[in-house]
Amino acid sequence: MKEIILIIGFGFLSIRIQAQELISKWSFDQFNNTLVSKNTTNKTDQLLGFYDSVSGVRGNAIWLDGYTSYIKRDKFGQNLPNNFTITAWVMLEAYPWFRCPVFDLRINEKEGVFLSIKRDGTLTAGFGQPINWVEIDGPRLPLKEWVMVSLVVNQNGLSSLYLNDKKIKEIENSPVLRRTFNNKLTIGRNAILEEWWDYQYTVTDKYSFLDGMIDEVYLYGNSLSSKQIKKLYENQLPLPNVTIQPRVLPSGPPGIGEFGANYTRLNYTKQWDRLWRVGDYPDVLVRFSENNCRLVFWRGTSFVPCWVTENGIWYTNEWAETWGPDVTSSAEPLMDREARFSHVRIIENSPARTVVHWRYGLIDADYNFVAKDIDGRGEWADEYYIIYPDGIGIRKIDLYYSNPLRKHDWEESIVLLSPGQHPDEVINDPEIILANMDGEIHQYSWRNNLPIEMKKPEKANIHVVNLKSKYKPFYILSPEPFESAEGKYESPFFRSYSAALGENYHPDSVPSIYGWWNHWPVTQLPGDGRWVETNDRASHFNLTTFTQWKDYYMDERVKSRIMLHGMTENKPKELVPLAKSWLNPPKMELNNNNKVFYETAERAYVVNKLKNGVLKGKLLANPNQPAWKPAIILNDVRITNPKVMINNQILVPDKDYQYGVVQELDQWKTIIWIDAIFNKNIDLSIQ
Repeated sequence: MKEIILIIGFGFLSIRIQAQELISKWSFDQFNNTLVSKNTTNKTDQLLGFYDSVSGVRGNAIWLDGYTSYIKRDKFGQNLPNNFTITAWVMLEAYPWFRCPVFDLRINEKEGVFLSIKRDGTLTAGFGQPINWVEIDGPRLPLKEWVMVSLVVNQNGLSSLYLNDKKIKEIENSPVLRRTFNNKLTIGRNAILEEWWDYQYTVTDKYSFLDGMIDEVYLYGNSLSSKQIKKLYENQLPLPNVTIQPRVLPSGPPGIGEFGANYTRLNYTKQWDRLWRVGDYPDVLVRFSENNCRLVFWRGTSFVPCWVTENGIWYTNEWAETWGPDVTSSAEPLMDREARFSHVRIIENSPARTVVHWRYGLIDADYNFVAKDIDGRGEWADEYYIIYPDGIGIRKIDLYYSNPLRKHDWEESIVLLSPGQHPDEVINDPEIILANMDGEIHQYSWRNNLPIEMKKPEKANIHVVNLKSKYKPFYILSPEPFESAEGKYESPFFRSYSAALGENYHPDSVPSIYGWWNHWPVTQLPGDGRWVETNDRASHFNLTTFTQWKDYYMDERVKSRIMLHGMTENKPKELVPLAKSWLNPPKMELNNNNKVFYETAERAYVVNKLKNGVLKGKLLANPNQPAWKPAIILNDVRITNPKVMINNQILVPDKDYQYGVVQELDQWKTIIWIDAIFNKNIDLSIQ
């Protein structure tokens, strides 16, 4: 973090400043290791945080990072005159998290003066003292272009707010300010801590930082006329064009890559990246050789695994989440904005499959563990992503719970957006298609009488998200009836969410029919349920929520659930054979008394003791029990160049099948993945 001394030029003949005199000026032109202007009074300001010197409207400007950087003077050191003017040039990259001053000279919330920008981009100013405080609001400022903002104050007279060379609002009988000698001065951040209410979480102990460039900040000791404001503006014309790299959620290098998982560093923006104390390999990227989809485990999502389509649309099936009276907002890994308790590691990686382990703690918006029992450690989850080369695999969730009766959310369908994107750009109508094992489907539109409980078709267990992409996210669940802490159900439970359902939890007007929030991903300030008003930040919206299905396993410490998920170009009805192959796989019969079983949690046939190192037998597939690209795990066997035969035909490695040899702590294992679908009996041989 940088901290430099900013020596500014301002002058005064006495405590009462003469009219038409420039009190202070911040121009940022001399911006090497020190920032120096004409020094006439031995006043010094500090420039704190991470910042950059960039080309401004005149010479250099300062680029504040939106997280750490601002200018401050602990004591202003003089009193403002009765009439004064504040002007500044601003280029916003994003609107502030909550109201953030360009210029703030206050001693408490309603005493002093500020010229600020609200969370929706609205220009605003406030001044006075507690008994007669006033605020003036203007229009929403544009992003990524230079504008001049000005506040002209005539105490006991007419005060005006300007945007560029236009007066946009004025008030009569302006209040009188008290002494500002002891007021704190800040540029680009609040001078004081303020409480910012939101629908689901109120921020009480965080500052708001300006995300963008500032140049030519002037404080005059008189009230400039409209002509003078116009002249200040015109003196800088023509304004420079602003060329900034778009902020895009990072998903690795473009194009198809070799299948497998890789440690890497996925960079977002310079300002965001330098907050992280990490090296070159904090993130994990899974790519596929047959399509340009990928599975991303990135710090910016708190390592929440996200599928990314071939055209760059991000999607996730969520995580384990809980709530209750011991929780501030909700307890879930997205609250872990610094990834303190969220970690990702590659467990297994071969041409036949990859296994990625994601571990996280369930913490609330205040970074507290909840649901504590006698050991005081709260709840944790291990998730395993077992992915095969076809982009389909298992998500296994092991929740280490504190109370078996405590409710959890295990799945929400969430689409992530880069800054500037709108949900309508990435999702089709109908948004969700559900299907059952009989091939019956029902399409759900968020624009047409959307029910809360999604009961059609009966016993639905196949869920497809209709993104505007060739490959679409899907998952398949057990269709069996079940009873859990969340309720008793005859089949998987699906529930929708929309802006209409959240009408008591968002502003009166929101720009989408979906539940659309920007408290995650990327954001570093605490928050929950922060509804999008403008799409200037990374954001997400959800579709189905609180999906429930049968536990795969449960004991006194852990609950496990599994789903088959991935990316597909098949229609929902065409996923039924895949579901059958997983939920009711064909039997495999082996020669030589070799034993085999199907492990649903790995989407694979498992052989623990293979005699003579040779597998021979039959796979008894049929239309009701198809084998969809089957995987076979040979434990305690190392076959470096396997010969795989189907019906006495030799398969071609890297074309017809993939294999991997994995060394574990106490054994080797060989994994075979066959790139074919079988609807009738086959003879199988591996040697």
